[in-house]
Amino acid sequence: MMTLVQGPDISLEKDDSGRIDVDFLLPNGVLIPMRIDFFTSLDLIKRSLWREVEKYPLHSKLKREDHYSFLFVNRVGEKEEILDESQNLNDVRPFWPALKLVEKKPNGGTQTLERTVNNLIGKGPQKHDSFQPAEIDFFRKQMDELCQEIITTRRGQTAMEKFQWRHPVRLRSSPQVPSQLESRLDNGHIVIEVNWQSSENTSTKLKLSAQCYPLDAVHMCLSKRASITGGPVADKNDYMLKVFGLDEYIYGDYPLIQFKYVYQCLVKNIAPQFWLVLKDTLPDIAPPVPTRPPRPGTQAPTAVPEQQRDGEYCVWNVGAPFSLSITGLSKVQLSDSVKVKLYIGLYHGNEALCEVKETGELSVQDGSCNVKAELSFAISVADIPRCCRLCFTLYAAAKKNAKDFNPVAWMNTPVYDFKGRLPRGDRVLPLWPFEALQLDDLCYPIGTVAMNSLGHDATTLSINFPDYNVRSSIVYPAYHAVKEFAAEKMEPEGTPGSPYMKVSKLHLEQLHTALQQEELFEQDKDLLWVLRYEIRERFPHHLSKLLQAVKWSSHVDVAKVVILIESWPRLPVDYALELLDCEFPDYHVRKFAVECLNDALGDDELSQYLLQLVQAIKYETYLSCPLVKFLLTRALKNEHLGHKLFWLLKSEMHNPAVMVRYSLILESYLRANREHLLALVKQKDALSKLTFVNQLIKMDRYRLEDQKSREQALTDMRSVLSQKNYGVILSDLYSPLSPLFKLQKLEVSQCRVMNSKKRPLFLVWSNADPVGPDICIIYKNGDDLRQDMLTLQILQLMDHIWQAEGLDLRMNPYMCIATGPEQGLIEVVTEAQTIADIQKWYKNNAFDKRALFEWLKTNHRTEESLDRAVEEFMLSCAGYCVATYVLGIGDRHNDNIMMKKSGQLFHIDFGHFLGNFKSKFGMKRERVPFVLTTHFVHVIKKGETNNSNFESQCFCLKEVLSDQQHQSQDIAEHTME
Repeated sequence: MMTLVQGPDISLEKDDSGRIDVDFLLPNGVLIPMRIDFFTSLDLIKRSLWREVEKYPLHSKLKREDHYSFLFVNRVGEKEEILDESQNLNDVRPFWPALKLVEKKPNGGTQTLERTVNNLIGKGPQKHDSFQPAEIDFFRKQMDELCQEIITTRRGQTAMEKFQWRHPVRLRSSPQVPSQLESRLDNGHIVIEVNWQSSENTSTKLKLSAQCYPLDAVHMCLSKRASITGGPVADKNDYMLKVFGLDEYIYGDYPLIQFKYVYQCLVKNIAPQFWLVLKDTLPDIAPPVPTRPPRPGTQAPTAVPEQQRDGEYCVWNVGAPFSLSITGLSKVQLSDSVKVKLYIGLYHGNEALCEVKETGELSVQDGSCNVKAELSFAISVADIPRCCRLCFTLYAAAKKNAKDFNPVAWMNTPVYDFKGRLPRGDRVLPLWPFEALQLDDLCYPIGTVAMNSLGHDATTLSINFPDYNVRSSIVYPAYHAVKEFAAEKMEPEGTPGSPYMKVSKLHLEQLHTALQQEELFEQDKDLLWVLRYEIRERFPHHLSKLLQAVKWSSHVDVAKVVILIESWPRLPVDYALELLDCEFPDYHVRKFAVECLNDALGDDELSQYLLQLVQAIKYETYLSCPLVKFLLTRALKNEHLGHKLFWLLKSEMHNPAVMVRYSLILESYLRANREHLLALVKQKDALSKLTFVNQLIKMDRYRLEDQKSREQALTDMRSVLSQKNYGVILSDLYSPLSPLFKLQKLEVSQCRVMNSKKRPLFLVWSNADPVGPDICIIYKNGDDLRQDMLTLQILQLMDHIWQAEGLDLRMNPYMCIATGPEQGLIEVVTEAQTIADIQKWYKNNAFDKRALFEWLKTNHRTEESLDRAVEEFMLSCAGYCVATYVLGIGDRHNDNIMMKKSGQLFHIDFGHFLGNFKSKFGMKRERVPFVLTTHFVHVIKKGETNNSNFESQCFCLKEVLSDQQHQSQDIAEHTME
């Protein structure tokens, strides 16, 4: 057997500082010699090389750096391509210190898919300079493995199991019926109307128990059909109930009343309507599962190993203080001679781990500052926690007063890379320009850790990290090592801080008092830390308070809290959500929070919190994290969740701070679900057409205040919408608002331009269900709908809280979704008018308090019907009065409060939120805590004098929300970041 002889070890050629001379051969034939750090990852070396490339001829002939990979000759004389660029020269050990750049080979089978995905996401080929290329490859590899596992499982599923992730059931959390609705049941029974397709569509009504299961309802329907037609009773397992007018199916082992559609019909006091459909006729009962092609030319780095590899040095053995050097500041967008200061801080969440450092005053000259600053921080390298970030903020002297300095640029970067390695050597960091941000500290630690990759004009900071006289990579210890270390450092049994210490009654009282305080003082933190095991046993919901007491600048305490979390009881949803705030960046804390959510939330409940969870992704330190894996997993198992996740991410793709992070998540989802990809492409194309139409009617030649001009705008709009290509794209698609709505054909003759400054489009589609009602949607372009989305979501959450307490307030949080920057869709609530329009209708006197009541009377001719309408009004009015008061929703007037013919009141347009009220001439326009006009009171009283029931209802609602304050207001404020 031939033995391969290995070549020389190039590590012997590095100097005392760990640097080595390497030659780089470019595809254009240019050879560039560079002196590099032996332990710097190759993706960072490539980035430095690309900056050097611009100084050499023929650089314009090269493609972007991500189109190339390194090729080298290994120590047995073979050519080897480096696919894992998180490695360094110490890992790959080439035969000779020379690397060749070669173009990555495209995979033809994936190019069309990649182009489709990129087009749908909203960008061309991604430029991912915001993160290390190696970290992006690592993320893609992990998500590919996750998605492939789900797809493999899907291949082994039955036809019905595959149908379920395409058409998941919508369920309430409980089959219980609120006491106020029990009277609408007939001795616990409901009446449903079932239709079946035959030569003549036939329907029948069935009275059955509200606790009846769908399969039993199907059997009763088949028996009834057999008795009508005289034929045999068909097998109930071959049929399913489909909701009238919606792409929704009723199946599974749940009582009928637990299905949201059935419950909503009970609230409206109407009979649920269904089609009885044969399963074999459903087109996607067994959707094909595509084989995912491998990603072209990538072999991602492996995860952080549990065992420390050769050439790695544990950071806990480095006792020197953390330090760095500021070596340059260039491209400063300020005039010459302006004085600037640079502040540098180490933060864990929003807590500074030590004193923030500054460079002192610097003078700008030709866009640069001459700076050479050696900075040493009052914290040892060993004590830097795993998710610590280094924050830089540049301040400039104000024009009017040179003593006042204002922030002009900033950036944050993780101290450790995604593999847990400390940086070393030179770094060039582009800064973000400062916008209208309120700083609570000298730095901006809650900002993104993504680098500013937009253009070449960003202010650029050059820094150097020392190697602390360690020639190998300095890494954070693996999880098993952290646990072993914590066990070694555990307090002796019975002593303060140990698991079995004796706790006095006085200490318990002090602990209870400290846990109730909004702000913890140092003595409170010490008490919480000593009694941490008591908190785990008696007050587990206060984990967030305990985490505020942890000394994150001590690696001993950090190790102890890591093993403590491992044994912590599961938390309710609202307390788990709190742990995903920017205040808690630790990986193990956030992983625990995600595990709590996964255990507690079904898909319908998860959908309610999806908006907050997408925002929480912004606070993650690294691309690959438990939260992203959790959301991606659940989205791939429930297409309705995937639909909502897609649009929540897509709507923020214009934000450069999250563009790369969100695009990678979208990319993973779409590659794993190509059937949904095609449906989403259709929706995106339709929105593009609507954007063009909206821009057309916004042209100056159309003046909405002029009748002829307005009519011309309507004519031109309908003319464009009638074009053949518009008809094809705007027909036969699922609504971006919800995949429950299948849009068949745009009814151009019913579409119109709304009389508003942004000229929204009122659009009407026929329903894909031939007997379903038309679907009306408003398209808006020019208003940011994200705040409306948040407000409606919080209203939905409040309604969920009330429903759990047996209170149904007839709330109507209609659907609203942002689809892009200042673009989106709003559900049209049918059979409803604004209070202003109703007042205009009452021609006697618009201000007459009888207007609303008289309008209801015209729509409800019998006393019984009118009583129900007044009840609907009173309940919904009470719900919205309390909700708008608690959330501080302002700018309430008769044009943004509406009423349905059923009597149900609801609010629209939520531009002023959490006390952000309108003002004029410095005076607030809102004078009262909530809107309860004489018109409303007159309806509630039915023209009489007693409204004590309404008052008690409001008081009850407020009390319920007070008990759940942790869950409502905190969530709202968390999402407004």
